[in-house]
Amino acid sequence: MTDTRPVAVIGGGLVGICTAAYLQRAGLPVLVIGRQTARDAASLGNAGCINGSSVVPVAMPGVLWQVPGWLMQPDGPLVLRWRYLPRMAPWLARFVTSSRPERVAAQARALRSLLGPALDAYRPLLDDAHANDLLTQRGYLIAYSSREGMDGDAGGVALREQNGVAIDTLDANALREFEPTLSPRFIGARYIAETGHTTPHALLARLTAHAVERGARIVDDEAVSIETNGVQAVAVHTRSMRHDVRAVVVAAGAWSARFVTQLGDRVLLDTERGYHVEMPALPAMPSRPVMWAEGKLFATPMQGRLRAAGTVELAGLHAPPDWRRADLLLRQVREMFPQAGAASADSASVTRWQGFRPSTPDSLPVLGPASRVPNAFYAFGHGHVGLTAAASTGRAIAALVAGERAPLDLSPFSVARFR
Repeated sequence: MTDTRPVAVIGGGLVGICTAAYLQRAGLPVLVIGRQTARDAASLGNAGCINGSSVVPVAMPGVLWQVPGWLMQPDGPLVLRWRYLPRMAPWLARFVTSSRPERVAAQARALRSLLGPALDAYRPLLDDAHANDLLTQRGYLIAYSSREGMDGDAGGVALREQNGVAIDTLDANALREFEPTLSPRFIGARYIAETGHTTPHALLARLTAHAVERGARIVDDEAVSIETNGVQAVAVHTRSMRHDVRAVVVAAGAWSARFVTQLGDRVLLDTERGYHVEMPALPAMPSRPVMWAEGKLFATPMQGRLRAAGTVELAGLHAPPDWRRADLLLRQVREMFPQAGAASADSASVTRWQGFRPSTPDSLPVLGPASRVPNAFYAFGHGHVGLTAAASTGRAIAALVAGERAPLDLSPFSVARFR
């Protein structure tokens, strides 16, 4: 008899929806379980870059010595709410060991294997959903406001180049010509052509609608547990009912850890809380995303508006937003683009957002089967690269669910590394 039970995807963000889309392409029925509020928490507020060059882990050699200085700066890129420190201690200890040079090199190679094919993995999904109009490919700039910042980024540049990323260096004059909307305070930049950008909420809406057209069922409810029979996952329980399943994919972002525990595994997962501000179009908009290297923020044009996203706040899932972090982004984007001051003068036209990056200490997501439940699979922990990695992740996980070989080596991403 044909098994009519669906594959349940826990999480309706971009990772979950891309996984659902690839499962459908494999001919499998799909059930996506996720609260609308959870979808809003991660997939909709990011910088919108599909950036296969994002191979530089957060834990880089020497980063530990930079952290105290960042924490002492009121306008620094990192904030730690000290009451949360004891809970983060195991994560931070693993973060330190992950910054060893040999580990960083291995992590960068693994990230490139996942992120390098990002645009290729998105193309069939965009074709299916008639969503190619949502992708723009003009590359992106890493802009520097100081010679120290440009020289200090040499390690990250080397990691990218070692992993096949082509980088062009622009001096101040070339930068003025290439992106004239930028403030003259920037003394140079590096340009990476392979990057695309999109409007995340529009992309998620289009892909979700197409999944539903193809028969996916979307349940706007909170998944609370995965039921097993000791050998296999047999059901997912939500707040309101039980759903029989043939397999389950955990793609719940920052809320994934409890399902890992239920399945008998262990993971170090926490959140790097991020913020964005978005303002009306400037009289002259940047033509591509621009990252201010020293400020650690991205400014991206999105459907007639300009979004600035960035900062890292370590405070967990439950602390209220600190909107001073968004105000910092607003000040910074005004420094980046002189015309942004006038565009954002009307405070009612500026929107603010806060969300959760589901982050592992080694910057690698958790991908692959659960250790003890062979029909349960993990697809979470993407940190800063969830949008970039969503389609590559979905393609790999769908292959595993269908009993096929994944298109990349998933061993560096295995949950077993946390035993």
